[in-house]
Amino acid sequence: MMIFNLNFMGIYKKQKQFSIFNLRGFTIIELLVAMGLFVILVGIASGGFIKVLRMQRLIVELMSANDNVSSALEQMAREIRMGYDFNKISETELQFVNTYDIKVSYKLNDKTIERCVEESGLWNCKKITAEKVNISNFKINLLDNNDYPPRITISLSAGVNDKYFENTPINIQTTISSRIY
Repeated sequence: MMIFNLNFMGIYKKQKQFSIFNLRGFTIIELLVAMGLFVILVGIASGGFIKVLRMQRLIVELMSANDNVSSALEQMAREIRMGYDFNKISETELQFVNTYDIKVSYKLNDKTIERCVEESGLWNCKKITAEKVNISNFKINLLDNNDYPPRITISLSAGVNDKYFENTPINIQTTISSRIY
């Protein structure tokens, strides 16, 4: 059955009416190629998405470790700034008397920083860094000159206790000068 239609220039045009028998479909090869391309594109997109999620997890873990180490260093700096009678016990331990006349020690023990307080001749130690934070390098340098107040330089390398993020250290260094001279 033919239908005539008048287009914009006034010319009659012959059109075929819709019929189920005159439609042509896709071949099976065309469908397989299209599906293959679609699967490849979805695979690339999902792989990129997974990589972005892992990178975001790394950034969040490192920010958390950085915040934890920064707050531990700030706590140490506040107490050292008001302390006196500084003794460097080892490369990783500093002992001094704080503003309340209590002997305090900061040291590296089992990849965490500990604050130890002397009570009745015994040392009571508590961790000041989180369990997920791994302190790999901790050095204390004491410059004690009689002409100037003592200066303590603390440098450390911290990371995250996670198998994916072992090789991403955070290096921090601070120098503290005692106010009590």
